[in-house]
Amino acid sequence: MSEVFFRSAEEIGPDNTQIDQIIDLFPRISPVKEGDIVAIKIHPGELGNTTYVRPVIVKTVVDLVKEAGGIPFVTDTTVLYPSKRFNGVDVLNTAATNGFTLGTMGAPFICADGIHGDDSVSVDIGGEVVDSITVASAIASADSMIVISHCKGHPASGFGAAVKNLGMGCLDKAGKTEVHKVARPSIDIDKCVGCRKCVNVCPWDALSLVDGKAIIDHDLCCGELACFASCNFGAIVPPADSPERMQEKLGEAAYGPVKLLPEKIGYINWIFDLTPGCDCFNFSAPTFAGDIGITASKDPVALDKASLDLVNEKMKHDGGGCVNNVWGIDPMIHLEYAEKIGAGSLKYDLIRK
Repeated sequence: MSEVFFRSAEEIGPDNTQIDQIIDLFPRISPVKEGDIVAIKIHPGELGNTTYVRPVIVKTVVDLVKEAGGIPFVTDTTVLYPSKRFNGVDVLNTAATNGFTLGTMGAPFICADGIHGDDSVSVDIGGEVVDSITVASAIASADSMIVISHCKGHPASGFGAAVKNLGMGCLDKAGKTEVHKVARPSIDIDKCVGCRKCVNVCPWDALSLVDGKAIIDHDLCCGELACFASCNFGAIVPPADSPERMQEKLGEAAYGPVKLLPEKIGYINWIFDLTPGCDCFNFSAPTFAGDIGITASKDPVALDKASLDLVNEKMKHDGGGCVNNVWGIDPMIHLEYAEKIGAGSLKYDLIRK
């Protein structure tokens, strides 16, 4: 049974700030040794988003890594969809706009999968649905890592935290495509009006218009579904089982970074600003649950299960419902697959002091 440490938001005050809580939790989960080059994996937020983990929290972890003798860098990866984080230059520019710079954190921000999102290391993981996965090379090259995750809803996985930060956030574009490709859609030509919105939004040139109707080249399609989000007519049709199948791949892909850095990763979940959408959204919607606190562990699966349970308890206490209701998706699928492949355990002991 894995230990998960918890500090409640209800305990926060002048003498017990979030920074104080991070300082208290860090030594319990830190794998950092003297001389380690340490990746601090975060999500810096899409341009326009305002509810990502704040730079001051990241700076606190940077300082703690330095005190432990580590050499830290803060990092994230490129994305598959049209975004201000599509390439490595835009990732750095967006991170800087959102407050993540050498000056604010005391450590450089590095795009872990390079300028074009193809700088990676392939890892054989031997899963049921994923044989191998490509992990961003700056993460693969690190001696140890601290993963800081914002707990929030997610339209594909229901809930996003540490496991998603591993199984998506630590991958290059090819790895992300491996997870997303089960969602490659089809076209309902009877509903397609030939408006070209899907053609224009796809950064992979996977869509084109033939005789006034959209067609998809599945050899080019990454399955991320920016086209689906752009269509106002219901003409883009993902497979009905794609949310479940994507979660299966997501859970297994999380084992890639864990296998590369065995017992060299510590995890912190920041359970504040529980928005329905992920930090990839270019806006921050009203929260679906109140602030809960900070959890930390050496086990990402146990950490996410404990965090999810705390959110569900909070929602039940405050009037009913659960995380599954936010998007109609059960996030336990990806956690169960992460456990089965060996990324961690669903069984945990929650330690509040």
